[in-house]
Amino acid sequence: MTTPAPTRSRTGFGPALNGVGAVVVAFWVIAGTGGPDDREPLVIGCSLVVLLIWAVRAFVRVDLLRDLAALVMVVGGAAMVGPTDGLLVTPAIIAVTAVTAETRHSRYAGPLLAALGAVITVIGGLAEVRPASFFFGVLGGYALGIVVGLNRRQTVAAAERERALLARELDLEREHQRASLLADRATVARDIHDVLAHSLGGLVIQLDAVEALLEAGRTEEAASRVAAARILAADGLGEARRAVTALRDPAADPAPSSLDADDAVAHLLAAHRGLGGSVEASGVEGASSLDAGHRRVLAGVLREALSNARRHAPGAPVRVSLSREVGGEFLRAVISNPAGQDGPLGDGSGLPGMRSRVAELDDRSTLTARRDGDKFSVVLELDCPEAGAR
Repeated sequence: MTTPAPTRSRTGFGPALNGVGAVVVAFWVIAGTGGPDDREPLVIGCSLVVLLIWAVRAFVRVDLLRDLAALVMVVGGAAMVGPTDGLLVTPAIIAVTAVTAETRHSRYAGPLLAALGAVITVIGGLAEVRPASFFFGVLGGYALGIVVGLNRRQTVAAAERERALLARELDLEREHQRASLLADRATVARDIHDVLAHSLGGLVIQLDAVEALLEAGRTEEAASRVAAARILAADGLGEARRAVTALRDPAADPAPSSLDADDAVAHLLAAHRGLGGSVEASGVEGASSLDAGHRRVLAGVLREALSNARRHAPGAPVRVSLSREVGGEFLRAVISNPAGQDGPLGDGSGLPGMRSRVAELDDRSTLTARRDGDKFSVVLELDCPEAGAR
């Protein structure tokens, strides 16, 4: 988002005030001290041109024309200061004030313009043999114009900084909202991926087993497999609905997930065995010492690792080991199985999902995955110390 350039006030008060000022000065220029014959026509004509430019400049919005008008007001006004007894110093001071106040100009533009006017005034005043008080009065007017202009300039600069800060805050708020939305979508995509990999992958295995059992005439076992498939499908549908609800309304209270259950780890191991897999588990009772957040991450990583094992190394034994590191600050979970032939680390979708789950804990927990020869391992270290470990 680009910060908009400050716009000049469109109210008619400022231009009208400048117009009235030009008319008042014009009256006194024409009236003079003793009537119209008190001044030469050339002086009156030049003065009226300068005053007309002053009045017109207040309504002009083109910067170049405004700058040219300000230059004419200073040069012409300074040249006519002596012949008009100081009256034409007014448009010169107004021009100096305006140029000094505009932030598009250098802060030295106004003072330089005032210096030009002062030089012209002094030269003209010396030709007419004016007293010193006359020069001090005119120079004081230019100085006053610079001071007023600088004060206005600071006010305008402060307003511009405030607008820029507000625009920056709006940009940051939009970026924060966008980042939050992308993070929510990434979380939902991860959950849907894990659910589909677990439930649909398991359904394929169950249906293949049902087909083989029916061909062998083992109908009772086939019916048992169908019942297990129905439970698996219902669980997967519930998880998918939960993810879609979170995407549709992030503020809604999510339905309980199977990963939140106290026995989620044991349930996943049993489900893997029910799908015909082989699991050698040790130390899984250590999952009960975890809080809900860390236990959910452990279950999510285990579910994805078991799904990957079924997909990439079907029928191969899986080893799951949970143990406490020295000091009891970390729970270490190692899930390993023979690596499949269709890719060293799977399709690239599961591991980022595992890592994102760990990152959401926002602690020292880590996850690594590696292939060592014909063995693939996922190592999860959860920063969840036992009571009294710290």
